[in-house]
Amino acid sequence: MVNTDFSSSYIAASALSKANTEAGKAQQRISTSQKINSAQDDPAGYARSVKLKSYIGSYSKAIDNINQGVTLVQSVDSSMGQVSEILTKMRELAVTAAGENNATTRATYQTTFSSYLTDLTNIVGRTKYNGSSVMDGTTTSVDVQTGIDASQTKTMTFSDMSSTGLGISAIDLSTSTTTASTGITTLDTAITTATSYMTTIGAYEDSLSFSSDLNNQNIQNNQKQYDNIMSADLAKEATNLAAAQIRQSSAAAMVAQGNLMNRELVGYLLRAYTG
Repeated sequence: MVNTDFSSSYIAASALSKANTEAGKAQQRISTSQKINSAQDDPAGYARSVKLKSYIGSYSKAIDNINQGVTLVQSVDSSMGQVSEILTKMRELAVTAAGENNATTRATYQTTFSSYLTDLTNIVGRTKYNGSSVMDGTTTSVDVQTGIDASQTKTMTFSDMSSTGLGISAIDLSTSTTTASTGITTLDTAITTATSYMTTIGAYEDSLSFSSDLNNQNIQNNQKQYDNIMSADLAKEATNLAAAQIRQSSAAAMVAQGNLMNRELVGYLLRAYTG
């Protein structure tokens, strides 16, 4: 009888402890909205969640890198639009000079042409990456980390769009109509070069945009997997908490009853002994 009573008390106490643990776990999951709050909850799931979280952060940083690359490419694209406009005006000026027999007038055209060269130089010089121009041959390529693996990079090559690089710095509209005509041919080549380069720049922007979209998709996929592993079913946990609280109350009552019975038994034995 004594052993049975103490055994019952022990079972009730164990049940109370288990109910307390289950209630605490349910409360924690409800408060954090996560079903895994430590490695103890699910070692394999916890390890997987850490890896997924790392992927998500890495993809986000790759997008930041891409955005920097896009900003650079858009800057070059904008500058090339201005370069193209200047080259067009230069060619128009060269055509005019080629039909002008007055040397003094051609000299004024050359002055205007030199002003255009200065404008082109200013545009090329202000288009920079990390403090160096990417349009005057100083910086010829830039690598962008577009993914989360070391090999996932995009190398963008930049051409020399300065007057020297385009071969137009020595154009002479003032000497004769012949030199002006030669200038037209030189400018045609420069315009073709610039137009082709603008196509390349546009392709870089498209490529970076594709990479950004892919990274965003990967973030969504990994986030979904992470949520499946980590997110708690709040309705289920609320039910678990209610059930655990009922077991807490029941077990606590049984512990109290067992303690009372044990005290009564001890008292009875003492009375019997002393009597």
